[in-house]
Amino acid sequence: MVTKDQQSFFDPIGLFVDPGETITFVMKSGNHSATAYHRRYDLAEETRIPKKADPFDSGVIIEQGKTFKHTFDTKGTYDYYCIPHKTMGMIARLVVGKPGGPAKGSMPPDGTVPTSQQIVNKGAVSYKQFNESR
Repeated sequence: MVTKDQQSFFDPIGLFVDPGETITFVMKSGNHSATAYHRRYDLAEETRIPKKADPFDSGVIIEQGKTFKHTFDTKGTYDYYCIPHKTMGMIARLVVGKPGGPAKGSMPPDGTVPTSQQIVNKGAVSYKQFNESR
C-alpha cells in the first residue's frame, strides 16, 4: 500500500496465490486499508469476492511498516479497495487458485484492474506494468 507522487495504489495491483496462502499487506507510505468489496462494508456497493469467502478489512492503517494479514482459503477472484482512496481508484485484484465468483469477468465499479486471466498468466502484475500496458 503506497502513496507516491500524489498517487495512492496497491503494488502489486494483481496477484495470484494458491488456496490457503496468507497474504501480508504492508503499509509503505500514506494511510490506507485493504478492504474486500463485500456488502458488509459501507463503501462496497456490491460484493466482489467468492460466495463462501471470508470478507476482510484491515481498517485504515496510518503507521508506516505496519501490516495486515489475511488467509485466502476459498478459490476465486477477489476485488478489494482502500477506504480513504477508493474514489480515486485505489483498488486491486487477487486470484486464489482459479478465477471465479462475481468479480471474475468484470471490473470493479471504481476503476480498472488486470483481468483474472492476466493475473493467472503472470502470477503478479505490478502497478507500473499495469499502467504502462493501458
